[in-house]
Amino acid sequence: MLDALIHTIKLTRDSTLKLVTDLSDDQLVLQPAPKMNHPAWILGHLLLVDGNFLTLAGGAAPALEPNWKDIYGGGSTPVADKSKYKPKQWYLDHMAAVRNQIVERLKVLTPDDMAKPHPDPARRERFPTVGHTMFIYGTWHEAYHAGQLSAWRRVLGLPAV
Repeated sequence: MLDALIHTIKLTRDSTLKLVTDLSDDQLVLQPAPKMNHPAWILGHLLLVDGNFLTLAGGAAPALEPNWKDIYGGGSTPVADKSKYKPKQWYLDHMAAVRNQIVERLKVLTPDDMAKPHPDPARRERFPTVGHTMFIYGTWHEAYHAGQLSAWRRVLGLPAV
């Protein structure tokens, strides 16, 4: 089962990255509609979530700036100010490093590891186990934001990927 998850999260991430490959750093913060999630925010958000994913898999969360969650966490508001965000290559490099660590951790997890209850009791109704959470993080959540990137591209008149 974990082989299927590893394959799926790799495929999903590759699809997400194709949506930003041709973008410049200036384009990363364009907001064709107010408060619309732009690529810089989405990439930083996915890195934040991957840190949570890695922690659930038994790894160490990446060292991110103390205000990372304030900028990229759920409920934060993206702004069209390039100075508030990292260059595209920074996101891509850090996302790749964390995702590689996730894959390595997934290779050694057992069914018992996946069956453990979510560590936060308040989140267990939505994410009963570590395994449920990992599948959501690696599939639905990533695809949701890839859909936002795809719509963002179309609104700006960029070609479909």
